[in-house]
Amino acid sequence: MVSSVVVFTYKARNNTIKYEREKMKSGLNLLKIIEELRKFDAQIEAQAVAVFFFVSVYGDKDGISMQKISEDLDIAQSSVSRNVYKLSDINRHKKTGIGLLEAFEDPMERRRKIVRLTAKGRRVYSTLLEWVK
Repeated sequence: MVSSVVVFTYKARNNTIKYEREKMKSGLNLLKIIEELRKFDAQIEAQAVAVFFFVSVYGDKDGISMQKISEDLDIAQSSVSRNVYKLSDINRHKKTGIGLLEAFEDPMERRRKIVRLTAKGRRVYSTLLEWVK
């Protein structure tokens, strides 16, 4: 009986150590992702990162509306627009942007803007996703 308790305690300790190692690895991978995104813009804001990942996860080949991004992330429409353009080829100041997203008018409702990943954005997201796995 005593030996089974010792074995159980040993297994529990190994599982705790394994869990802690996995947690540390996950945390390091998240830091790696942030550093990779900072290569595009050293001052990138958390909202821009959230918009990028939201479009990556929920936007399909047809894209997702800025209004949906705003509602689901609880970010003002103006902030979504600013961050989308920061992540686009040309930012709102008409300077070269990061090139991860593209925004365009909805062909059915011209007042609505649709956002989707560019080819570069898909490559970056795919690479970052591998680091999380």
